[in-house]
Amino acid sequence: MTIYSEPKVIIIILNWNGLNDTLECLESVKIVTYSNYSTILVDNGSEDGSVDIIRRAYPDIDIIENGRNLGFAEGNNVGIRKALGYNSDYILLLNNDTVVTPGFLKELVEASEKDENIGIVGPKICYYDEPSLIWSVGGRINLFTGSFRNIGENRNEKNYTGVNNVDYVTGCALLIKTEVIKKIGLMDTDYFLYFEETDWNVKAKKAGYLTVVNCNTHILHKVGASIKKVKGIYYYYNARNTLLFMKNNGNWYNLITFLPIYSSAYLLMAVYNLIGGQREGNRYIYEGIKDYMKKEYGPYGKIKLG
Repeated sequence: MTIYSEPKVIIIILNWNGLNDTLECLESVKIVTYSNYSTILVDNGSEDGSVDIIRRAYPDIDIIENGRNLGFAEGNNVGIRKALGYNSDYILLLNNDTVVTPGFLKELVEASEKDENIGIVGPKICYYDEPSLIWSVGGRINLFTGSFRNIGENRNEKNYTGVNNVDYVTGCALLIKTEVIKKIGLMDTDYFLYFEETDWNVKAKKAGYLTVVNCNTHILHKVGASIKKVKGIYYYYNARNTLLFMKNNGNWYNLITFLPIYSSAYLLMAVYNLIGGQREGNRYIYEGIKDYMKKEYGPYGKIKLG
């Protein structure tokens, strides 16, 4: 009789001034039914006393203090480097503003173990405030329009079951085989925030791996909790990183349709912002496009990020 040995999983949770959310996330992780896992908390220069409080509440958790905000990509990369040193089979990126269900990790690992071609797995993600509604069951990428669409958004969670192929799963909850990371490398720090995990999914696909969502399990997500902390950041990183993503992953023929659509979309957004009195948003859009043209990637220096 073959005895099933659970693959080793390292969960990486990134914290930036999110003490209450992080504590709730860690409480949910504590009761997962999967046995062979450990947690690394990476702190991106929090100023709310997070580290000391979490260390006292969870003395067994490995905590890495970056000292400053390195962004989503490099913040997680720091944890990934350490996790690779532990010879883990899988690494799970988990947002600190999520609450997981006890069996979610077991379901994700089992789905991945059934097919050696699967490199990345995500769960069904529902709204924290409305658990019956889906935020994402993976996403689709359209390189001709430069659009990224969450599948199932705002639909009833009962509408999606089974294990389904997708173009990407969000970094909100992303389980990846370490063998994939060793082939494609870490996340691209040029993005800093937004699109880095989407780019990662695309790299995994180019390396021959599948990305799937296991809709037989779910987690809850406090959508937008992190981005609300810095006003205007959404406009900047979306404007710049959409262009960066297309440069990295699009083909010349995609640009024929993408560039006019992108230009029109942001022109309409600028008009809408003017009418609505949101001129500051237009400044961030302009700065994002300008920085892309100047090849100034990474963090936007004019915003205090730690």
